[in-house]
Amino acid sequence: MLSRVLALAALVLPSTAFITCSVLSYGAVADNSTDLGPALTKAWNSCVIPQATTVATDVLLYVPAGNYLLKTNVVFNGAKNWNLHIAGNIYLPYIPTLTGTMLTFQNCQNILLNGPGAIFGNGYRYRPGGDLGLHPSRPRLIRFQDCNNCEITAVTLYDAPQFHVTIIGNNNVAHNMAIIATNIGTTDGFDISGNNNYVHDVSVENGECLSSSLLSCVTVKTPTNGFVGENIRCKFTSGCNIGSFGSANTAVDVRNVRYNNVTISNSDAGVMIKAYPNNVGTVTNITYTGFTFVTMQPADINAFWMGDGVDTGKLSISDVSFSNFVGTGTPTRPAVLLNCNKATPCKNIKFSGISISGAKANSFTNACGSGVTGIPAC
Repeated sequence: MLSRVLALAALVLPSTAFITCSVLSYGAVADNSTDLGPALTKAWNSCVIPQATTVATDVLLYVPAGNYLLKTNVVFNGAKNWNLHIAGNIYLPYIPTLTGTMLTFQNCQNILLNGPGAIFGNGYRYRPGGDLGLHPSRPRLIRFQDCNNCEITAVTLYDAPQFHVTIIGNNNVAHNMAIIATNIGTTDGFDISGNNNYVHDVSVENGECLSSSLLSCVTVKTPTNGFVGENIRCKFTSGCNIGSFGSANTAVDVRNVRYNNVTISNSDAGVMIKAYPNNVGTVTNITYTGFTFVTMQPADINAFWMGDGVDTGKLSISDVSFSNFVGTGTPTRPAVLLNCNKATPCKNIKFSGISISGAKANSFTNACGSGVTGIPAC
């Protein structure tokens, strides 16, 4: 995995020791009008690929300071061993037909995407008045698809029309960056799946309305085996979640997930395992430790988060631990809610150091474990 110290070196103008492929040499204009997409593609094909080494920071695809407009999707397919360095500001226009993901790294290896620049999604234009149905296929910002050993850091993302960062692959890291968005629903911060991925020292803010539960902060998707999220700050989100897994998913497999040192404030939820009643598969060995909450429901495992309510009992949830949870809940919801399948109860759910004030009584359905009053022993 790329060294985390690279982010510090990349915060300054690239040294002449690097090969710098500036988009300004390939048709880009910092006028917030000319489409940046073709220049990114041309610079990558003509300058980056021919000169890439085995070290990501040897060759920089460079977006200098200035304001740029990105109105077409860019796909870096088969990308490996280079650095997209954004020093300027990139803006998405409002184009009703715009869809897909604006920056996609596909089948990639050893990529560094860093700042100190920013991407402004202007997502509020795509759902005036909170109308999510107006443009249901509105664009996302960044996607790493089937990528390994990649890193994203030091870039700030504002208000994606839809999701901000999706990472699918192994041994990837996102760190030391912020996501700031207005509340519209389905504007997740980080959605991660794969093996041994790491998210740390990030902040996600998703708006001021608590009506939507589709504003995830840092979320793990299936399949995952090995994930660590730590030093995370979430505000106005629906928390740090596992799932949801979609309806009738026959291959849920999430294992060995750990969240540590997380603060979640003024949000719709804290930590959730979100499933449909007809999901199939396994969620196991999940650890949540060191959480501070301000006004929300802290802990929730819900096999009936969404769906028609038919209990198939084909999803196994086991060996989940919650420790050192402190803060305030909400008087309308329990501090701990476990709503599991009857046919396959949640097993070995452990609690320790839970100190949540101002919440309703805990609620346990089809679950067993230890550490809080009322939960039956397994």
